[in-house]
Amino acid sequence: KASTLLGIDQARSKLFSGASGKVLEIGAGTGLNLSTYDPSKLTSLTLLDVSQGMLAEAQKRWQDASFQQRGDWENVKVEFVQADATTELVEKFGVGSFDTVVDSFSLCVMGNDGASKCLDQMRQVVKPGGKVLLLENSRASNPILGAYQDATANAAASAGGKGCVYNQNVEAMIKATNGLRIEQQKAYAAGLFRSFECSVR
Repeated sequence: KASTLLGIDQARSKLFSGASGKVLEIGAGTGLNLSTYDPSKLTSLTLLDVSQGMLAEAQKRWQDASFQQRGDWENVKVEFVQADATTELVEKFGVGSFDTVVDSFSLCVMGNDGASKCLDQMRQVVKPGGKVLLLENSRASNPILGAYQDATANAAASAGGKGCVYNQNVEAMIKATNGLRIEQQKAYAAGLFRSFECSVR
């Protein structure tokens, strides 16, 4: 499948297996990342999405018996929360409530302004010394491909890209977020998407 060929599945597993302690996942959708966590490292996992319909699908995935037999989940508290990650994280959970916050491919759907607000909300709900793990669409490293993205991003977002602005400069957004520091990043598929491991100061 395409996600395997592009390295997305590998990137998910590599990045999110590093989540530990109290974990919050933003834009959890249908729970696609559930299988990438190492439950031995978690004390709790909160899956958050703005869509109740998506969360219902994530709950179905979680309740699947075959899934729960993978790994030791019995000591992990799992919750499903409907909220807007661009404005409601601090209000819902309070400052410094989590050890790790993760997100995959949600920032592009929020637009540039919404993504910047979300990053600030993420930073606030993570304890100092905690981490933010991101896997996001980004502007390609290849200049020609990047120029094509720039020319088509808005039209693609409106025409069938589910609102995803796929040429965001996520690195710049992170650097502009007070208290967030990129510790490591990795580009995949000529930079069409990137993973970021960030620390919270």
